[in-house]
Amino acid sequence: MLDADIAKLVGEPAPMPPLNPETIQLLRANMAAMAQHFSGPDLASVSDHDADGVPVRLYLPSTERRLPLLVFLHGGGWMFGDLETHDAMHRQFAHLGDCAVLAVGYRLAPEHPFPAGLDDCTAAFAWARREAQRLGCDPDRIALGGESAGGNLTAALALRLRDAGEAQPLFQLIVHPVTDFTLSTPSIDTVSAPGISRDYLKDVLAFYTGDHDPTDPLLSPMHAARLDGLAQAIVLTASEDPLRDDGEQYAALLAQAGVETLVCRLPGLPHGFLFLPSAIPAVARSFDLIARLIRRYFAQA
Repeated sequence: MLDADIAKLVGEPAPMPPLNPETIQLLRANMAAMAQHFSGPDLASVSDHDADGVPVRLYLPSTERRLPLLVFLHGGGWMFGDLETHDAMHRQFAHLGDCAVLAVGYRLAPEHPFPAGLDDCTAAFAWARREAQRLGCDPDRIALGGESAGGNLTAALALRLRDAGEAQPLFQLIVHPVTDFTLSTPSIDTVSAPGISRDYLKDVLAFYTGDHDPTDPLLSPMHAARLDGLAQAIVLTASEDPLRDDGEQYAALLAQAGVETLVCRLPGLPHGFLFLPSAIPAVARSFDLIARLIRRYFAQA
Protein backbone atom coordinates (compact mmCIF):
# COMPACT_ATOMS: atom_id res chain seq x y z
CA MET A 1 0.00 0.00 0.00
CA LEU A 2 1.25 3.45 -0.90
CA ASP A 3 2.40 5.56 2.04
CA ALA A 4 -0.50 7.78 3.16
CA ASP A 5 1.46 11.04 2.97
CA ILE A 6 2.66 10.25 -0.54
CA ALA A 7 -0.82 9.16 -1.64
CA LYS A 8 -2.19 12.49 -0.42
CA LEU A 9 0.46 14.36 -2.40
CA VAL A 10 0.18 12.50 -5.71
CA GLY A 11 -3.56 11.82 -5.68
CA GLU A 12 -5.22 9.12 -7.74
CA PRO A 13 -3.01 7.33 -10.31
CA ALA A 14 -3.49 8.94 -13.71
CA PRO A 15 -2.14 7.81 -17.09
CA MET A 16 0.70 9.78 -18.59
CA PRO A 17 -0.05 11.55 -21.88
CA PRO A 18 1.16 9.86 -25.08
CA LEU A 19 4.80 10.71 -25.61
CA ASN A 20 5.66 12.89 -28.59
CA PRO A 21 8.04 15.84 -29.06
CA GLU A 22 5.44 18.29 -27.71
CA THR A 23 4.47 16.36 -24.59
CA ILE A 24 8.11 15.56 -23.84
CA GLN A 25 8.90 19.27 -23.74
CA LEU A 26 5.87 19.88 -21.54
CA LEU A 27 6.86 17.13 -19.11
CA ARG A 28 10.39 18.50 -18.95
CA ALA A 29 9.04 21.94 -18.11
CA ASN A 30 6.76 20.45 -15.43
CA MET A 31 9.66 18.62 -13.82
CA ALA A 32 11.76 21.78 -13.82
CA ALA A 33 8.90 23.73 -12.24
CA MET A 34 8.40 21.10 -9.54
CA ALA A 35 12.10 21.02 -8.73
CA GLN A 36 12.10 24.73 -7.99
CA HIS A 37 10.04 23.99 -4.89
CA PHE A 38 12.60 21.49 -3.54
CA SER A 39 15.78 22.46 -1.76
CA GLY A 40 18.54 20.42 -0.21
CA PRO A 41 20.92 21.20 2.63
CA ASP A 42 23.68 23.76 2.33
CA LEU A 43 27.10 22.22 1.73
CA ALA A 44 30.69 23.34 2.07
CA SER A 45 31.11 23.49 -1.71
CA VAL A 46 29.03 23.00 -4.85
CA SER A 47 30.82 23.51 -8.17
CA ASP A 48 30.17 22.85 -11.85
CA HIS A 49 32.80 21.25 -14.09
CA ASP A 50 33.32 20.02 -17.62
CA ALA A 51 34.13 16.30 -17.61
CA ASP A 52 35.60 15.93 -21.08
CA GLY A 53 32.55 17.56 -22.63
CA VAL A 54 29.98 16.29 -20.12
CA PRO A 55 28.51 18.76 -17.60
CA VAL A 56 28.92 17.57 -14.02
CA ARG A 57 28.34 19.07 -10.60
CA LEU A 58 30.44 18.27 -7.55
CA TYR A 59 28.91 18.38 -4.06
CA LEU A 60 31.27 18.46 -1.06
CA PRO A 61 29.91 18.35 2.49
CA SER A 62 33.40 19.17 3.76
CA THR A 63 36.53 20.65 2.20
CA GLU A 64 38.77 19.89 5.16
CA ARG A 65 39.36 16.21 4.39
CA ARG A 66 39.58 13.92 1.39
CA LEU A 67 36.15 12.37 0.88
CA PRO A 68 34.98 9.21 -0.87
CA LEU A 69 33.17 9.98 -4.11
CA LEU A 70 29.81 8.73 -5.36
CA VAL A 71 29.29 9.35 -9.08
CA PHE A 72 25.49 9.50 -9.34
CA LEU A 73 23.30 9.22 -12.44
CA HIS A 74 19.83 10.76 -12.14
CA GLY A 75 16.60 9.16 -13.31
CA GLY A 76 13.91 10.48 -15.62
CA GLY A 77 13.32 7.85 -18.28
CA TRP A 78 16.49 8.84 -20.19
CA MET A 79 14.42 11.82 -21.41
CA PHE A 80 13.88 14.03 -18.36
CA GLY A 81 15.99 15.63 -15.66
CA ASP A 82 19.27 17.48 -15.43
CA LEU A 83 21.70 18.92 -12.89
CA GLU A 84 19.11 21.47 -11.74
CA THR A 85 16.05 19.24 -11.37
CA HIS A 86 17.89 16.72 -9.19
CA ASP A 87 20.00 19.19 -7.22
CA ALA A 88 18.11 18.65 -3.95
CA MET A 89 18.51 14.87 -4.22
CA HIS A 90 22.25 15.11 -4.76
CA ARG A 91 22.64 17.52 -1.85
CA GLN A 92 20.86 15.04 0.42
CA PHE A 93 23.17 12.21 -0.62
CA ALA A 94 26.28 14.30 0.03
CA HIS A 95 25.04 15.66 3.36
CA LEU A 96 23.63 12.46 4.83
CA GLY A 97 26.14 10.10 3.22
CA ASP A 98 29.13 12.21 4.29
CA CYS A 99 30.65 11.78 0.86
CA ALA A 100 31.35 13.80 -2.24
CA VAL A 101 28.74 13.39 -4.97
CA LEU A 102 29.39 13.98 -8.64
CA ALA A 103 26.12 14.45 -10.55
CA VAL A 104 26.28 13.78 -14.29
CA GLY A 105 24.29 15.81 -16.83
CA TYR A 106 24.20 13.17 -19.55
CA ARG A 107 22.50 13.75 -22.90
CA LEU A 108 18.83 12.85 -23.16
CA ALA A 109 16.63 11.02 -25.65
CA PRO A 110 14.88 11.37 -28.01
CA GLU A 111 17.32 13.99 -29.29
CA HIS A 112 20.22 11.77 -28.22
CA PRO A 113 19.18 8.09 -28.10
CA PHE A 114 21.31 5.18 -26.92
CA PRO A 115 24.25 5.04 -26.54
CA ALA A 116 24.73 8.80 -26.14
CA GLY A 117 23.69 8.95 -22.47
CA LEU A 118 25.75 5.89 -21.58
CA ASP A 119 28.76 7.29 -23.44
CA ASP A 120 28.47 10.50 -21.40
CA CYS A 121 28.30 8.56 -18.15
CA THR A 122 31.33 6.52 -19.21
CA ALA A 123 33.29 9.69 -19.96
CA ALA A 124 32.25 11.36 -16.72
CA PHE A 125 33.20 8.32 -14.63
CA ALA A 126 36.62 8.11 -16.29
CA TRP A 127 37.12 11.84 -15.69
CA ALA A 128 36.13 11.45 -12.02
CA ARG A 129 38.72 8.73 -11.55
CA ARG A 130 41.41 10.80 -13.23
CA GLU A 131 40.58 14.05 -11.43
CA ALA A 132 39.49 12.74 -8.01
CA GLN A 133 42.53 13.89 -6.09
CA ARG A 134 42.47 17.37 -7.63
CA LEU A 135 38.79 17.63 -6.69
CA GLY A 136 39.51 16.86 -3.05
CA CYS A 137 38.27 13.27 -3.22
CA ASP A 138 39.80 9.90 -2.37
CA PRO A 139 40.83 8.23 -5.66
CA ASP A 140 40.75 4.82 -3.98
CA ARG A 141 37.11 5.15 -2.92
CA ILE A 142 34.95 5.93 -5.95
CA ALA A 143 31.52 4.32 -6.27
CA LEU A 144 28.83 4.50 -8.93
CA GLY A 145 25.10 4.87 -8.42
CA GLY A 146 21.85 5.86 -10.03
CA GLU A 147 18.07 5.74 -9.74
CA SER A 148 15.55 4.54 -12.34
CA ALA A 149 17.09 5.26 -15.75
CA GLY A 150 20.25 6.13 -13.84
CA GLY A 151 20.12 2.71 -12.19
CA ASN A 152 20.02 1.18 -15.66
CA LEU A 153 22.98 3.31 -16.72
CA THR A 154 24.86 2.27 -13.58
CA ALA A 155 24.38 -1.42 -14.30
CA ALA A 156 25.25 -0.96 -17.98
CA LEU A 157 28.38 1.04 -17.19
CA ALA A 158 29.59 -1.65 -14.77
CA LEU A 159 29.22 -4.20 -17.58
CA ARG A 160 31.02 -1.92 -20.04
CA LEU A 161 33.92 -1.39 -17.63
CA ARG A 162 34.27 -5.12 -17.00
CA ASP A 163 34.23 -6.01 -20.68
CA ALA A 164 36.82 -3.30 -21.40
CA GLY A 165 39.12 -4.74 -18.74
CA GLU A 166 38.85 -1.63 -16.59
CA ALA A 167 38.53 -1.55 -12.81
CA GLN A 168 35.09 -1.70 -11.28
CA PRO A 169 33.73 1.04 -9.01
CA LEU A 170 34.02 0.35 -5.30
CA PHE A 171 30.32 -0.54 -5.29
CA GLN A 172 27.14 -0.05 -7.31
CA LEU A 173 24.13 1.72 -5.80
CA ILE A 174 21.17 0.75 -7.99
CA VAL A 175 17.78 2.22 -7.05
CA HIS A 176 14.59 0.87 -8.71
CA PRO A 177 16.28 0.25 -12.07
CA VAL A 178 15.07 -0.89 -15.46
CA THR A 179 17.23 -3.86 -16.45
CA ASP A 180 14.94 -5.78 -18.84
CA PHE A 181 13.70 -3.82 -21.84
CA THR A 182 11.39 -6.68 -22.83
CA LEU A 183 9.22 -5.70 -19.82
CA SER A 184 8.78 -9.34 -18.84
CA THR A 185 8.58 -9.10 -15.06
CA PRO A 186 5.18 -9.68 -13.39
CA SER A 187 4.90 -6.50 -11.33
CA ILE A 188 4.64 -4.35 -14.47
CA ASP A 189 1.09 -5.62 -14.85
CA THR A 190 0.18 -6.28 -11.21
CA VAL A 191 1.37 -3.10 -9.45
CA SER A 192 -0.44 0.17 -10.09
CA ALA A 193 1.52 3.39 -9.68
CA PRO A 194 1.09 7.09 -10.47
CA GLY A 195 2.19 7.87 -14.00
CA ILE A 196 3.61 4.47 -14.92
CA SER A 197 1.99 1.86 -17.14
CA ARG A 198 3.19 -0.77 -19.58
CA ASP A 199 2.25 1.47 -22.51
CA TYR A 200 4.15 4.42 -21.05
CA LEU A 201 7.22 2.28 -20.39
CA LYS A 202 7.12 0.92 -23.93
CA ASP A 203 7.10 4.45 -25.33
CA VAL A 204 9.94 5.57 -23.07
CA LEU A 205 12.10 2.60 -23.95
CA ALA A 206 11.41 3.02 -27.67
CA PHE A 207 12.58 6.64 -27.61
CA TYR A 208 15.79 5.70 -25.77
CA THR A 209 16.54 2.48 -27.66
CA GLY A 210 16.16 3.86 -31.16
CA ASP A 211 17.17 1.25 -33.71
CA HIS A 212 19.11 -0.91 -31.26
CA ASP A 213 18.20 -4.41 -30.10
CA PRO A 214 16.40 -3.97 -26.76
CA THR A 215 18.09 -7.12 -25.43
CA ASP A 216 21.57 -5.62 -25.90
CA PRO A 217 23.09 -6.01 -22.41
CA LEU A 218 24.04 -2.32 -22.37
CA LEU A 219 20.32 -1.61 -22.64
CA SER A 220 19.03 -4.67 -20.76
CA PRO A 221 21.71 -5.76 -18.27
CA MET A 222 19.47 -8.65 -17.21
CA HIS A 223 20.13 -10.17 -20.65
CA ALA A 224 23.93 -10.18 -20.27
CA ALA A 225 25.47 -13.59 -20.99
CA ARG A 226 27.38 -13.30 -17.70
CA LEU A 227 27.20 -11.05 -14.67
CA ASP A 228 30.30 -12.18 -12.82
CA GLY A 229 33.21 -9.84 -12.18
CA LEU A 230 31.05 -6.85 -11.31
CA ALA A 231 31.31 -4.56 -8.31
CA GLN A 232 29.39 -5.43 -5.17
CA ALA A 233 25.87 -4.07 -5.48
CA ILE A 234 23.19 -2.43 -3.39
CA VAL A 235 19.85 -2.89 -5.14
CA LEU A 236 16.87 -1.02 -3.69
CA THR A 237 13.34 -1.47 -4.95
CA ALA A 238 10.02 0.17 -4.01
CA SER A 239 7.00 -1.89 -3.05
CA GLU A 240 4.54 0.24 -5.05
CA ASP A 241 6.59 0.29 -8.24
CA PRO A 242 5.66 -1.64 -11.40
CA LEU A 243 9.41 -2.09 -11.95
CA ARG A 244 9.87 -3.69 -8.51
CA ASP A 245 10.33 -7.24 -9.82
CA ASP A 246 12.78 -6.05 -12.45
CA GLY A 247 15.24 -4.80 -9.84
CA GLU A 248 14.78 -7.79 -7.58
CA GLN A 249 15.28 -10.32 -10.37
CA TYR A 250 18.42 -8.51 -11.45
CA ALA A 251 19.71 -8.59 -7.87
CA ALA A 252 19.07 -12.34 -7.75
CA LEU A 253 21.00 -12.85 -10.98
CA LEU A 254 23.91 -10.81 -9.64
CA ALA A 255 24.02 -12.94 -6.50
CA GLN A 256 23.83 -16.15 -8.55
CA ALA A 257 26.82 -14.92 -10.55
CA GLY A 258 28.84 -14.52 -7.36
CA VAL A 259 28.49 -10.75 -7.03
CA GLU A 260 28.06 -9.68 -3.41
CA THR A 261 24.59 -8.15 -3.48
CA LEU A 262 22.36 -6.52 -0.90
CA VAL A 263 18.73 -6.21 -1.99
CA CYS A 264 16.02 -4.41 -0.06
CA ARG A 265 12.39 -3.62 -0.90
CA LEU A 266 11.29 -0.32 0.64
CA PRO A 267 7.66 -0.43 1.81
CA GLY A 268 5.04 2.11 0.82
CA LEU A 269 7.16 3.89 -1.76
CA PRO A 270 6.45 4.48 -5.48
CA HIS A 271 8.84 4.68 -8.40
CA GLY A 272 10.74 7.97 -8.27
CA PHE A 273 10.40 8.40 -4.51
CA LEU A 274 13.79 10.12 -4.25
CA PHE A 275 12.42 13.01 -6.31
CA LEU A 276 9.64 13.62 -3.79
CA PRO A 277 10.04 16.22 -1.00
CA SER A 278 12.28 14.95 1.79
CA ALA A 279 9.86 16.56 4.26
CA ILE A 280 7.65 13.49 3.76
CA PRO A 281 8.65 11.10 6.58
CA ALA A 282 8.74 7.99 4.38
CA VAL A 283 10.99 9.77 1.87
CA ALA A 284 13.24 11.06 4.67
CA ARG A 285 13.57 7.50 6.01
CA SER A 286 14.60 6.27 2.57
CA PHE A 287 17.33 8.91 2.33
CA ASP A 288 18.53 7.96 5.81
CA LEU A 289 18.71 4.29 4.85
CA ILE A 290 20.57 4.96 1.62
CA ALA A 291 22.97 7.27 3.44
CA ARG A 292 23.72 4.61 6.05
CA LEU A 293 24.47 2.11 3.30
CA ILE A 294 26.70 4.59 1.47
CA ARG A 295 28.66 5.29 4.64
CA ARG A 296 28.95 1.59 5.47
CA TYR A 297 30.19 0.54 2.05
CA PHE A 298 32.71 3.38 1.85
CA ALA A 299 33.94 2.57 5.36
CA GLN A 300 34.68 -1.02 4.33
CA ALA A 301 37.23 0.09 1.75
